[in-house]
Amino acid sequence: MRISMGLSCVVGLLIVSSSACQRGLCSEEIFQPVDLRTVEEGDRRFYLSGIVGSSWGTLLVDEPPSVNEPLFTAGGAAGVAFERESGRLRLEFEGRYRDPIGQVAGDADASASVRAANGWSTMVNLWRDLDLTERLGVYAGGGIGAGGYRFTVNSEFPAANVVASGADSVSSFAWQAGGGVLYDLTDRVALDLGYRFFSIGSGSTTVTSVQSGVPLETIGVTSAFTASELLLTIRIYEPFRRWR
Repeated sequence: MRISMGLSCVVGLLIVSSSACQRGLCSEEIFQPVDLRTVEEGDRRFYLSGIVGSSWGTLLVDEPPSVNEPLFTAGGAAGVAFERESGRLRLEFEGRYRDPIGQVAGDADASASVRAANGWSTMVNLWRDLDLTERLGVYAGGGIGAGGYRFTVNSEFPAANVVASGADSVSSFAWQAGGGVLYDLTDRVALDLGYRFFSIGSGSTTVTSVQSGVPLETIGVTSAFTASELLLTIRIYEPFRRWR
């Protein structure tokens, strides 16, 4: 549902902006035809991007077993494109959010649940665009940065009156790599559909077990997160040019 809403917002932004410019409501047409582009080799252009997509996440946990679940992800990026003869280099800063991932398992004798919520990442990315035609191109690259989530563990053993629980924020080094296809709607607006493999390094959460209100032991549960992601991005170059 949220993926559909995100895609609808992206498409709606394009339609509204295009209609406004056609009616002469913007002082400088963002949706200028591609064949009128004035971009030359050596130019540097600032851009902003909006990102939505689906993330097939894996929460890696020592115990209980790992969790696999599809997630919604969204975010944005700001960067600079360095124009080259056959494309461009793009250096950008990206921030994204991811839906919670978790699992509950067990029966009347024992149950356990794990959950990672408030997933976030901040990355510095480098992408290489290669133009195939005036409008169509491909790109590849990756990035490094940091990511994290709020990790929660709960286990219950009713017969022994034992409860084990713990919650902590996990943050660690993160990286991603991937590529995709890009399409220039105009000289200032581009769409790209891409795949990325994303990973957050492991972190430890303290879990304490209690029997009838008496603490028994404290252990560290290690968790990590990886994901295969399919993302749709709308990128607008020189978004503030009309106010310069």
